[in-house]
Amino acid sequence: MKEKKIKTKNGFRISLRSYVTVVYIVTIVIVLFLYAFITSKLQYKHYVEALQKNIHAECRTIAERLKQTGIHSNYGANVRAGLDDMALHYKGRVMIIDENYQIVCDTEYANENAYIIQEDVISVMTGSKSEVVVTEDGYYYEYYPIGDSAVYGVIIVQASLQDMRSVTTFWSWDNILVCALLILFCGVHAYFFGKGSVRGINQVNKRMEFAKDGHLNDKIPVRGFQEVRAITENYNETITRLMVLDSTRQEFVSNVSHELKTPITSMKVLADSLVQNEEADLPMYKEFMKDIVEEIDRESQIITDLLTLVKMDKKTAEMNITEVDIDALLEIIIKRVTPIAASRSITISYEKYRDVLAEVDEVKLSLALTNIIENAVKYNIDNGWVKITLNADHKNFHIKVADSGVGIPEDCKDQVFERFYRVDKARSRDTGGTGLGLAITKNVILMHRGTIKLYSEYGEGTTFTIKIPLKQDDEGQL
Repeated sequence: MKEKKIKTKNGFRISLRSYVTVVYIVTIVIVLFLYAFITSKLQYKHYVEALQKNIHAECRTIAERLKQTGIHSNYGANVRAGLDDMALHYKGRVMIIDENYQIVCDTEYANENAYIIQEDVISVMTGSKSEVVVTEDGYYYEYYPIGDSAVYGVIIVQASLQDMRSVTTFWSWDNILVCALLILFCGVHAYFFGKGSVRGINQVNKRMEFAKDGHLNDKIPVRGFQEVRAITENYNETITRLMVLDSTRQEFVSNVSHELKTPITSMKVLADSLVQNEEADLPMYKEFMKDIVEEIDRESQIITDLLTLVKMDKKTAEMNITEVDIDALLEIIIKRVTPIAASRSITISYEKYRDVLAEVDEVKLSLALTNIIENAVKYNIDNGWVKITLNADHKNFHIKVADSGVGIPEDCKDQVFERFYRVDKARSRDTGGTGLGLAITKNVILMHRGTIKLYSEYGEGTTFTIKIPLKQDDEGQL
């Protein structure tokens, strides 16, 4: 079973499962990196804040002691030891500067009695800044004043930040190990997650492979994620429609074969009767030949209607759209059908509520309206009536054709527009119907982006209502 593939811009194809897995892993890795980076920065910030608080407190203690003993006092072993311990604890250095900028004490003993002229020292000594805190080159520096109203000395504390940097840096071995384990875990999870997420799609794809080979009977249980359920439902609906289309196609082929074979069979029977009847006279020959001609005409009409239907079924069927006077078109059709109605004393009445000019294909619409009106006459009762009305609104025009005919049973209403369907097969053959007229009519109405509806009660007549837009835009043309 091949997995669903995705084509990238450069033409390379990967499976949807692999794509989901890679995206999942990359997302997790990015999140881990961001989390570790932000966490290390926050840890470093908190460490520096805590370091500053501690050094500040210790500097305050030293300053208070020096105010009592004096900044130039002899730094005994206890005082020196305290400063040395402080420098050792912070892995740095402690210096005491007097008002003359001379180093009177240095835990590194390197620069005692030397002078230090530094901007930060001057700022604190002159009182322009209460204290100065600097972080640079992996060290923390605190410049703390000695004195109350007047500053007469500065304490400089240097503390190393290297240990904290090594702890908080992302690229520590501990972090790398944890991230590697998390990535491994997420990779395994992503693999099964990706496999599970496309299981439903693979199932649909597998069924489509079977459907492609002609197996249309199997449907897929609707389950899984919402998107998979939607795909499954669409697949099942499509399969149902394909089954209906396949059944319709088979039925259509069967009906066509039957309809075309019936006239041929009748002609063969008539011809055989003439051949076998040696005493047949001229009147009999004429009568039989007349029947044969009628069957030929019927066969020709079936073929003509089939060709018309096939042309209208094509998506590329051309529409010759022109502005047509619908009132004049209906009068021409009624005039053409009136002799048929008069032969059975059927009255045709026509009423228009307003003049209607519409953009239609005159030939196709004329064919559709002729089918409807002729059916209203053919399937009517003697001395019956046919009422035709024309109306319009600002968007559509409406045609209603009502008759007093035999009507249509309830169980047949949904099928009258199907090809070769006849409500009364015997009566249809007597009237010369092929069973394709209403199918052609519906196709014509749909090609005009219109609708046709049927209202009928068996034995009480039938009413067809047609609605077609007055304007046919480009999207409406097939």
